[in-house]
Amino acid sequence: MSIIGIYANHDAGFRIAYMQFTMRPFSRDARRAVRYAIALFVTLVFAACNTTPVSHSQSQVTSPGPVSASEGPKSSTDSPIDFLLTSAATDFHAHHPPLPTRFREVHFGYFMTEAGAKQYMLCGEFLPQQREGKAEWLPFATIKTSGYEQYIGAQAVSFCQRSHVVWDRDEDLSSSLQNRLDSLR
Repeated sequence: MSIIGIYANHDAGFRIAYMQFTMRPFSRDARRAVRYAIALFVTLVFAACNTTPVSHSQSQVTSPGPVSASEGPKSSTDSPIDFLLTSAATDFHAHHPPLPTRFREVHFGYFMTEAGAKQYMLCGEFLPQQREGKAEWLPFATIKTSGYEQYIGAQAVSFCQRSHVVWDRDEDLSSSLQNRLDSLR
């Protein structure tokens, strides 16, 4: 809307026309739409930053794509230790770098969930392939869920150093895991 007014200067004897504009910045509906757009954007940002673990055959290091059920290990027919060895080898093979060159201190164990079920896991360390410099041993944990979850680094340490983990045997499964990985190459 505009208001046209006339300013009269009596001393000078002339008149100046001027235009005054009045404008509301946004209507109530427009402000509401902007608020909804901002809320949607913030929600999408939080969803993209989700830190829940990646399950089944996807690794936390890199995830080029899910492995179909026919390519992954079969949990219904394998014992938990065989399933976890196969799952860990398959995950290391499918989702590298870091590509393991050797394994050490690989052990099988379980902890009790809040529901009273055994949650099986495989913990150990691997030496990643390095082009330059000195490689350092990295911890990993492979946990049997409805499929499996594999963690590398600090998250693996938090699972493997729990005080209530019951380690099944003193046997080092490094060579078994290395053989399964080598058979996939």
